[in-house]
Amino acid sequence: KGKVNKLAKMSDEERARYLQHRADMEEEARRRKQELIHRFIKNMLTSFNFLVERKDRLIKTLVKATDDSDEQHRRAFQAHTENVSYFLNIGTQRLDKLQAEYDHQKNNLLENWDKEEMELIDCQDRAEFKLKLIMYIQDRDFQMLRKDIETQRATEKNDARLEHEEELRSFCAPKQLAIEMYWGKLREVYNSYQEEHNPIMSHYHSLREKDDFYQKEIARNDYQIQLACETLTNLQHEWQKTTSTMTDKLTRMANRKEELTRKYLQMKKDSKLESCKGSQQLDIMVNASQDAIKHLEDMYEKLNKVMQLSEICSKYEHEGDELSKDVEYDLASVDFEHLDKDMIDECKEYRKMDKFLLKVNRAKVQTICLRTEKAKLMRENIQLKNYIKRYLTDLALKGKDRPLSMKIRTDAPKINIKANRPVTCIEGALSNAVQHEVRMRNVARRNKDNNIRAYPRVQCWMQSA
Repeated sequence: KGKVNKLAKMSDEERARYLQHRADMEEEARRRKQELIHRFIKNMLTSFNFLVERKDRLIKTLVKATDDSDEQHRRAFQAHTENVSYFLNIGTQRLDKLQAEYDHQKNNLLENWDKEEMELIDCQDRAEFKLKLIMYIQDRDFQMLRKDIETQRATEKNDARLEHEEELRSFCAPKQLAIEMYWGKLREVYNSYQEEHNPIMSHYHSLREKDDFYQKEIARNDYQIQLACETLTNLQHEWQKTTSTMTDKLTRMANRKEELTRKYLQMKKDSKLESCKGSQQLDIMVNASQDAIKHLEDMYEKLNKVMQLSEICSKYEHEGDELSKDVEYDLASVDFEHLDKDMIDECKEYRKMDKFLLKVNRAKVQTICLRTEKAKLMRENIQLKNYIKRYLTDLALKGKDRPLSMKIRTDAPKINIKANRPVTCIEGALSNAVQHEVRMRNVARRNKDNNIRAYPRVQCWMQSA
């Protein structure tokens, strides 16, 4: 009533100034409220953008690490392929070099063989020619010596005969006449005897000449036979010596040839085995690399899907959420009695999806709780707006009553400070009802799988490689 009287006592100008002042105060309060709300939203957006940028950096780091590992694998495979090609080229070059050395040694051996054979033939020819020349020179020297000896003997004989003839002539001169007389008689007797025995003597002389001639021929032939026997003996010794030497050389050369042939065949066999082994290893490595590339591509696709899911989930996750915490899951409590090792590993690998499903269930529970909390916060926000408006109005009036025309009429309920707190997702997921439902589901699955027998997997991608 006092405020009404106060406004009634004011003039129109004062009343307008007072109402304008009240409107300015309300506008200032509204501006401050909007500034507080804008600052709050800006801080929330900053923290959200920071989290998004951090997750983007993490995803980029993982993608870069995947690309680096792929590049390292490609470089390692390329380096290994180059090393295998290098070693194959070295083996081929070594084999070609050994083949060239073998051909060179074989050609040298054949050339030496032909050369030694020609040298042996030349040596034999030279030895025969030398023997013939020696025989000819010895025969010539012997004939010359014989002629000289005969000439010297004839000269000495003539000299002695001349000396003795002088002596005999002086000594025999008295008896010469008697001798001539007796010689004449003897000649007459001899002539008569010769006339009687002339045919027999002529035949005797011819036989004697023939006998002398044949004796000379026999002696000469014996001498030639003796020389030929000595030459033949020497040639036989030389032939035996040459034959033994050539036999030893041929034996050594044959052994060397067999040894080189065995080495060549062994080297060829080893080279062929190494080549086959290298080609097999190269095929295995190529297949393994292709399988590895395929496996990495599959892993890359899975990683992309996980990244997409991470991007989708990151929009709904916050740093303080209970959903982002790890959930312990006890795999030891699961019964794998009727499964083999491979199936147990697979089951353990896929049982990890239970953690994801548990997170999904918790997310659903938390979504319901958040919706309830949102509705409650919206109601509280409306009540808070009314409360702030009423508080600012009272603060502007400084304890004075507002006129009836300026009072705020609202039917909004008062803020219930003692409202019940909503149930969180962690409490809902770990409640007795949820745990009992999980245990009953595990018992039903175990009873259902009692008669199932697992079989080992045939191959994995590493074994096939």
